[in-house]
Amino acid sequence: MMQTTQAKPKHSIFTQDNLFMYGMMAPAMIIVFVVSIVPLAYTFYLSFQNYILTKPGAIHFAGFENFTKLFTDSTIRDSILHTFVYTGASVILSLIIGLALAVVINNVTVGKTFFRIALFTPMMLSSVVVGVIWRFLFNNELGVLNYLVVFFGGHKVNWLGTGTMAMTSIIIADIWQWASYTFILALAALEAMNPEPLEAATIDGANSWQIFWSLRFPQMLPVIEVAAVFRFIWAFRSFDLIYALTKGGPGTSTETMALEVWRQAFTRYDVGTSSAVSVLMFCLLFLISIFLLRNSVKNS
Repeated sequence: MMQTTQAKPKHSIFTQDNLFMYGMMAPAMIIVFVVSIVPLAYTFYLSFQNYILTKPGAIHFAGFENFTKLFTDSTIRDSILHTFVYTGASVILSLIIGLALAVVINNVTVGKTFFRIALFTPMMLSSVVVGVIWRFLFNNELGVLNYLVVFFGGHKVNWLGTGTMAMTSIIIADIWQWASYTFILALAALEAMNPEPLEAATIDGANSWQIFWSLRFPQMLPVIEVAAVFRFIWAFRSFDLIYALTKGGPGTSTETMALEVWRQAFTRYDVGTSSAVSVLMFCLLFLISIFLLRNSVKNS
C-alpha cells in the first residue's frame, strides 16, 4: 500500500506573530524614513538643480554642473584635501595615543578609576565647548600654551593665525577630545584578556614588548578597528569643533567639506552646490566605511 506524503505547509510572512512584529517596528521605520531617507533623497535631487536661495524663481535642472564645480572650484578642492588631512591625522594619532594610554593605565595599581574618569571626561563634552576651551588655550596673549612656551624659553606661537598652525591646532583639540574613545575601548579589551597566556609568556622569558605585540595587540585589533571606523566617520563630518575654533580660517586654510556645505548654502546661498558637496561627502563616507568594515570582518 502506497504511503501518501503530505505537502509541508508553506511558511507565510503574514502570520499573527509577524504582523505584530511589523506593527511594533512600523513607528520606528516611519521615523527613520521621514528623518533620514526623505532628506537624503531630497539632497540628491537638489544636487542636480541650479538652486540659488536669493533667486527662487530661477530654479532649473542643471545636470552635473554642480558636481563639475566640485573639481573646478579651487576652494571646494582645497576643502576636500583639508578634510582628508584633518581626518587622517586626527584618527591615526587619536588611535595611537588612546592605545598607549590604555596600556599605561592598565598597569596602574592605584587610582585607576580616577584616571579612567579623567581621561574619559573630554569625550563627554560638547564639541562646541571643546572648541571654545581650546580657543582660549590657543590665545596669543592670554593663552596658557603660549605662557608655557615663553616660560620654557621659547617664542609665542601664533596657533590660529597661520594655515599650518591652525590645522595643527584643530587636530590637537580633536585628539584631546576623542583619544579617550579609543582609550576606553582598548582598556576594556585589555582588562577582559585571559591572564594565563600572558603569565606563561612571562615565565618563558618574553619581555613586555614581545608580550604586547604577540599576545595583547592581536586580541585588541578588532576593538581598534571598530574604533577606527567610528573615529573616521566622526572626524570626516566634523563641523562644530572646527567652526568654534577657526570658522575655517585663516582664509580657507582649515575649511573642510562640512564647513563648505554650510558656507555654500548659508553665505553664498547656492543650495545646489551645497547639496552636491553633501552627496560627495555621503559617497566618500559610505565607500570608505564599507572598505574599513570589510577589512575588519576579514581580520576578525
